[in-house]
Amino acid sequence: MSPPAERQPSFHLYSYFTLGLSILFLALYALEEQLHWWQTATPKLLPIALWAYLALAISNVWRSHGRPQGMDMFLSSLMAEILFLGTLMLYIAPLQPDISIVMLISVGLGNLMLNKRHGYLIAAMATLMVLSSSFIHSAQQVTDHLLSGSLASILYFMESFIIQSLKSRLLEVQSNVIKTQGQLHSESRFNDLIIDRMHTGVCVVDNAGQILRINRAASERLGDLQPGSRIHAPMFERLQYWHEHHLQNDEAMDVPLPTGRLQSILLSFAAIDDLSTLVFVEDKGTVARRAQQFKLASLARMAASIAHEIRNPLNAISHASQLLQESEQLNADDQRLCDIILNHSDRMERIIKNVLQISRRGNSETQWIPLNHWLTSFSADFSQQHPVTIELSGDDMDVRFDPSQLHQVLWNLCSNALRYGEASRQRPIHITLSKMKKWSVMTLEDRGPGIDQQELNYLFEPFHTTSASGHGLGLYLVKELCEANHAEIRYHGKESGGACFEILFARDFATQQDLKLDSGSHANP
Repeated sequence: MSPPAERQPSFHLYSYFTLGLSILFLALYALEEQLHWWQTATPKLLPIALWAYLALAISNVWRSHGRPQGMDMFLSSLMAEILFLGTLMLYIAPLQPDISIVMLISVGLGNLMLNKRHGYLIAAMATLMVLSSSFIHSAQQVTDHLLSGSLASILYFMESFIIQSLKSRLLEVQSNVIKTQGQLHSESRFNDLIIDRMHTGVCVVDNAGQILRINRAASERLGDLQPGSRIHAPMFERLQYWHEHHLQNDEAMDVPLPTGRLQSILLSFAAIDDLSTLVFVEDKGTVARRAQQFKLASLARMAASIAHEIRNPLNAISHASQLLQESEQLNADDQRLCDIILNHSDRMERIIKNVLQISRRGNSETQWIPLNHWLTSFSADFSQQHPVTIELSGDDMDVRFDPSQLHQVLWNLCSNALRYGEASRQRPIHITLSKMKKWSVMTLEDRGPGIDQQELNYLFEPFHTTSASGHGLGLYLVKELCEANHAEIRYHGKESGGACFEILFARDFATQQDLKLDSGSHANP
């Protein structure tokens, strides 16, 4: 059964049909002296019946433009229509056989609006009226009336059967179309969400350089461009070059951002059709970091293999030095040399452990962490083992990170602040939580001398250190753990002195509005 809203167009058609028919009947009545169409048996009742029919028609038109009607209202209107036409055939205009043809149209429109059971009821009423008229007025051409009545009755039921069959098939097709449309809408919605959350920037442009679609990554890298705007002129020139020569240009290009700085990007193109092109937008810095990460991962595996081979002879050297120290004949100079051997053996052992830790690091198991509560527990733990105060401030926030790896990241940063940043009970480490656009940011500051400007280019490089006792893997490990959790770590120098490290946690593109399925739909940084 189709809902009332879907039957409303049929009711519009039926109401205007009855209005037009009532006006036609009145016009024929006005011209009865010339046309003799009605040949009425009761002239006084005919105008009353026709005006009543016009009132019914106007009522139908008015109700068809209101809110959707229920089945009872459709059925009552059609039954009144059939009864009116039957009254004309039986008592008012028995000599006018064309009324049965008008009734045929009414039966057809009724079957469009009603279900099968009610449709056949209307056909049966019409049949009853026609056959009754044939028998009541049998003195006037009985045979012809019986034949025409029988034929009209058959036509009423045939019409009902055909219309109901076609309507059932159309409703089935409509149901399949709605179901398929819902599935396509859901798939389209999911595809849009996936594309929008891709790390790779993707946009579709036409041959004039106008953006048809763009995901968030591409919009950020192109300076917050939106659909309908044009791509930057250098990009359009490269697009034209690709259309003409079908050659990709792998050189980086700079595009302006709203902040005023230039963003270095890499472009590649793929044809969709003759009118649109798919453009992939990559951040040059991100690509360079991935290449560097791959290279360093290879080096880490090689270093781990070497470290493993070094560990056995190193343990033998360290053990031999300890045994040598136990000798009673050892003089003070030899004792100092043994201490040097042990100290450097311990340092090499720490380097080997860090190298093996980097090479054996497993996949991150990210989860939502209530950062304020978690930092309170971490600060108490760190301050209990080290003579330093950690001050916390900022907004409440939840971040996505592997808890054990976040613990290691902060432990290394706080240890550096303690060792190089002169942090103490009186000179605390400050940890601040804040929001920057859609990023959750944690800032860690100390009040030490900071990092020399010449060292910044090598800050996160492995085995680079300014300390004679350091091994240069602490900040490299911090950077690797952040990237494994889709976070980014930055360093900011302070004019007032001190070091400031800033962690931008994984940006969650899936907002509540994005994940909300449309009503009625079968719908990392």
